[in-house]
Parts: sequence; C-alpha cells; structure tokens
Amino acid sequence: MIDPTTLFSYEPTIDQRTIHDRVMVVTLGSFGDVGASQAQVDEHLLNTLTHRKIGTFDVDQIMDYRGHRPPIDFDQDHYDNYVPPSMTLHEVVDKSGNPFLLLTGPEPALQWERVSATIEWLMDQMDVQLVVTAQGVPMPVPHTRPINLLKVATRPELIPGNRGSGSFRMSSSFLAMMTQRLGEKGRDVIGLVARVPQYLADTEYPDGAIAMVNGLNELAGLNIPVASLEQASHLARAQIDAQVEQSEELQQMIGQMEEQYDRYMQDHSLPMNEEDIPDADEIGQEMEDYLASLDPGTPDSDKGPQVGPVDHDEDEHHSDRPGDNGPRDGHDGPQPPADPDIPND
Repeated sequence: MIDPTTLFSYEPTIDQRTIHDRVMVVTLGSFGDVGASQAQVDEHLLNTLTHRKIGTFDVDQIMDYRGHRPPIDFDQDHYDNYVPPSMTLHEVVDKSGNPFLLLTGPEPALQWERVSATIEWLMDQMDVQLVVTAQGVPMPVPHTRPINLLKVATRPELIPGNRGSGSFRMSSSFLAMMTQRLGEKGRDVIGLVARVPQYLADTEYPDGAIAMVNGLNELAGLNIPVASLEQASHLARAQIDAQVEQSEELQQMIGQMEEQYDRYMQDHSLPMNEEDIPDADEIGQEMEDYLASLDPGTPDSDKGPQVGPVDHDEDEHHSDRPGDNGPRDGHDGPQPPADPDIPND
C-alpha cells in the first residue's frame, strides 16, 4: 500500500496538534445520494453551524472521472465553470460548543484500503474516538409514514436496544468496507441509514436528512438543530401531496404501500419481553414474508411510483414520480434489495 499519510493535506493555517475532536461524521456518497440525504446534511451543518476547513484528500489518486464525470459549462464557443470533485475535512462546532469533524465528498472509486487507512491515521492525529457514517437508501416505504433509521456498529454497545436484520451478502460500498476495517482495529464506528421512499430517490427529501441529524444527536451526543430542515420538510411534503392529489394511480399506489407498511408493522412488531425477542434468522424470515406480501401487480415506473428498487441507470426519468425534478448525478451504482431492513452500505 502507498503511504496513506501522503493522501491528505492540511490547510496551511491548520496546526493539527491543536485539534482534539471526539467525533468524526462521514457522509461520503455511496451508490448515489438517495433523496439527496447526504447533501442536505452537509449543507445544513455547514450553513447553520460555525466551521472551518481542515484539509483535503488528493482526489486525483482515488477518483474515476469516467465513472463520475464532473460538471462543466459550454458557453457559446468556450468551456467554463469546471467543478472538480473534492473530499474535504471540516471542523464544525455544534450548538453546545462541542467541535466535531465532518468528512464530505463523493465515494472514492480507487484505493479503498488506502483511503480507510488515511481516515484511521486522521483519527489518531486528532484524537477521534467515534466515527459516524450517514447515508440514505431507497426502500419500499410510503412518504406518509415516519422515516426509520437502520443502525449498524462495530460494537453492539454503541447502539443500545438495536435489533439485527438477519444475515445476507451484498455488494459493498466504501463506507461498509471502512466500517469493517476500522472495527478490525478496535475503532468505534456507527452507521446511520435512512430508509427513503424509493419513488422519491431522485428528489430532495428532507425527512431523510432530519432522521440522520436526529441520529447524530442521539448516538454521538451532538447538539445539531433541525428547525430549518423541518421547514423544508413541510414545503416538500406539500409539493409531493399536491402531485399525488392530481393522480389517482399515485393515490392508489401510495395507499397500497401504507396498508402494507401498517400491516407489516402491526403483524411483525417485536415483543417487549426479552425472552420473546426473535433471533436473526427469525427476523430475516420476517423480511422475506414482507417482500412476499408486496403486490406483484404494481404498475411500472412509467405509471407511477413502483414498489421495488429504483433503477438509477435508466436513461429516462419519469415525470409522474412525486417530486421528480429530473435526473440527478451519481446514481450509477448497484442498487440495494427492496427490503426495508437491508442497507446497501
């Protein structure tokens, strides 16, 4: 492995010896930013809290530009406004005056092991005790029900009261690999995964960002306000509901999803007695039962929101998805299975 310490550069004004931050939040994109959840978390933290730039990764060594082409403008007879990708480490101060680190940017395409080693080196440099990853995944859930977080961790003590979701094999993301590698070194990592309605995967859906920020406050001990996100959520909900009201097919589709969701939550709610809590195999079987309960006659995406993964590789984006504002960048990776308790990262 190439020396991981050469992959990151501090800003000239930063003396890393003075930084001692307990928490590092990582929002590197994985398989596309579903519901713009990570982008909204980044924007919210950097727009509402005091922050400073600590340093950047050398993205030329770890990015696949053909796979994730940066934007550029063509203006009459020349090119302009090229925006290169950036992986940036910020120091942010929450409302209680507690500093924490925020690592933003796209998912690295190359040298995953080296990037993970660089993050571990940064943890040692700045006395980081806990890494928290945050992301959204598309799931067959209605927007009229609360967003639930799936939680993973390198130690069960980090997510008290959490119950597992069975065992399965899937395509890895960088965040999943990094979580395992840091866990193997005895580091504490928590993963927060917001289940975003899959028919809203290509739109900005503030509820996913709200769920992740609330998870950061609860599990990382931070104090991050969510008032501006809640205002955005009310506006987004009104726009989505207005579009749904104009389509009987969408109303029927979402109504079916609500019934399926409510029936599943009622029939498969976990008992309160500890001795009656099902094991991982039983929970996995419940997930299979849920999938089997989904209506196989669901209309295709060109007739409304579909129950199943959204294909982010398709060339056309259908305008009758609620909140669809056209294609978004970054949705070109493998998609997670249509299971409300299975993260793709």
